[in-house]
Amino acid sequence: MKENKPPKKENLLLNLGFNLVLPILFLRKGSSWLGEPLGEQLGTSPDSSLISSIMLLLAISFPIGYGLWDWINRKKINFISILGACSALLTGGIGLIPGATVQMFAIKEAALPAILGALTVLTLKTKRPLVHLFLFNPEVIKVDLVNEKLKLQNSEVLFQKLMTKCTWLIGLSFAISAILNYLLSRWIVVTEPAFDPIAYNDEVGQMMGWSFPVISLPCMVVSAYAFWILIKGIKDLTGLSLEDAMAQGTVKKD
Repeated sequence: MKENKPPKKENLLLNLGFNLVLPILFLRKGSSWLGEPLGEQLGTSPDSSLISSIMLLLAISFPIGYGLWDWINRKKINFISILGACSALLTGGIGLIPGATVQMFAIKEAALPAILGALTVLTLKTKRPLVHLFLFNPEVIKVDLVNEKLKLQNSEVLFQKLMTKCTWLIGLSFAISAILNYLLSRWIVVTEPAFDPIAYNDEVGQMMGWSFPVISLPCMVVSAYAFWILIKGIKDLTGLSLEDAMAQGTVKKD
């Protein structure tokens, strides 16, 4: 019987580089690097709003391009890449909208994780709970094997209660992200884009740089705790070891 090849793993360095590092660099340093040559070509000042808009669009292009490349290379949709691209688009879009304000940017920063948190909880009772994408994922856990063992052990109801607990923890991590995103953006991004687009871009870049240690790390801790609870629960309810339950493990023969 022909075995299905496991999907290619996402390259973490490329992910961080295209979705975080390069957008930050172009938002903070793009105008000083390319402002003069672009200004000469376009007949405008290096510190004009046009140059600032181009830098913002270039910054956006990296996560969008990475998301498309990852989809083509791995032959599957990468949900995290889509979120990164959407976030970058919204960030850039606010900077380009006439009359946009830093308050609008702060609301946008809080809106995306808030919406994801709400969807995670609301889809719990549906056929495709969003929490399965984050935790109970076939790329990480042998979902079919776990479901088979749960059925044999008559533990499906208990497992559903476990998934409910994990769902609320993931929802909590998104709520924390939304609150911290709003507070951090209001603290760092203070220059109105219409008044000084270059300073606004620089502050957005600073915001993106600080978002990992201030926002992502606490949320990762909560998510890691939810995953640990899930793995421990799977072990208790199915009798599977960690090695057997994980997608990279090998099932021991009885």
